[in-house]
Amino acid sequence: MVRITTFVPLPPTYRGGTEEYAYQVARGLSESVPVRILTTRVRWDPTASPVPTGRAELATLPAFELFERPVVHGRQAMHEVERSVADSSLLHLHMPFPTVERPLAVRAKAAGVPLVLTYHMDAHIGRPAISRFVEGAYRATSAHPALDRASVVVSNSLGYARDSPVLSRHLAKVRVIRKGVDPDRLGLSRAPTDPSPAAAPLPETWRAATGRRVLFVGRLVPYKGLPVLLRGFARFLEQGGEPTTLFLAGRGPQEQRLRSLVNELSLADKVVLLGFVPDLLLGPLYRQADVAACTSVSRLESTPTTLEEAAAFGTPVLGSSLPGADESIPSDGVRGILVPPFDVDGIARGLRKLLGQPRPIPPSQIRTWMDVAQEYRALFRELGALGADD
Repeated sequence: MVRITTFVPLPPTYRGGTEEYAYQVARGLSESVPVRILTTRVRWDPTASPVPTGRAELATLPAFELFERPVVHGRQAMHEVERSVADSSLLHLHMPFPTVERPLAVRAKAAGVPLVLTYHMDAHIGRPAISRFVEGAYRATSAHPALDRASVVVSNSLGYARDSPVLSRHLAKVRVIRKGVDPDRLGLSRAPTDPSPAAAPLPETWRAATGRRVLFVGRLVPYKGLPVLLRGFARFLEQGGEPTTLFLAGRGPQEQRLRSLVNELSLADKVVLLGFVPDLLLGPLYRQADVAACTSVSRLESTPTTLEEAAAFGTPVLGSSLPGADESIPSDGVRGILVPPFDVDGIARGLRKLLGQPRPIPPSQIRTWMDVAQEYRALFRELGALGADD
């Protein structure tokens, strides 16, 4: 039986950009072919709403977390890797997955099984004092050996592939498959006046806000550039920007630092930390926001999913001009603006421009995860792993 085995570092209850991409693609593929997903229980949250996996079978490998990465270990794990090579028509691994990449690639190459690696980001491993050495060792012993043996390497943008110190060495193998959005999760399949009956009410702070609303959605982590966004927002207000509230929807390790910075910048009455926001509220927030902002500052994220989701509603977006961002995030001065990373004045100018003009018309078509899965299906057929009817 045709089987695609997909390897994903973190489980579907962890709602990061890599996980949304990986599980949505597996879900789409599982509609027509058997798909088995191998992941870990690192950061498993039984109370969270998982990314849907459709008809795909889900299994876990024994692992522990080190340097914020899952480390798969033990004889059972290697047995599962060997079994996946023997049982599969094609192997699909989402990088970075340090302790699985090389063993899988070596076995796949020896067995003649096609291996597709989707490269999401240049891994940042370890604390600053040791990261250079740890990352160098990871690239030399895992990333490059896996990429050397892969049949195809997928990136969500050509600009990112060219700029990455790792992926740029393997450009001959790179195919670009851009991300999508989930219209059901966002409520895009419903009319704005027909909200889900299960939807919770919007936060009181959101409903009570006067003036304009700028929205950030995501984890409160360093690479999202939130301190820069806060300083840019403060600069916008200092320069006479119209009354506006900045809402930060999400949670993460930077929360206390951000609260301190809000007070330091005298923004206590202009910035609201919403905390965790359930999926059912995301669509209404995007639809009602005047601007969605995510000014990321590193290659850990060049194309924030939140900006692509907001753009699907016609909400103007403010992002960073990291390599490849302009391939999927609008930057025409109307639907969106990309500014250089760490550019506080650029953020202030971008907010002033986007808030000072009429809201654009929502797009007539949006790219969904099913569209992404179709492109993968075509790639897998090209590699001989699927038939014309699959």
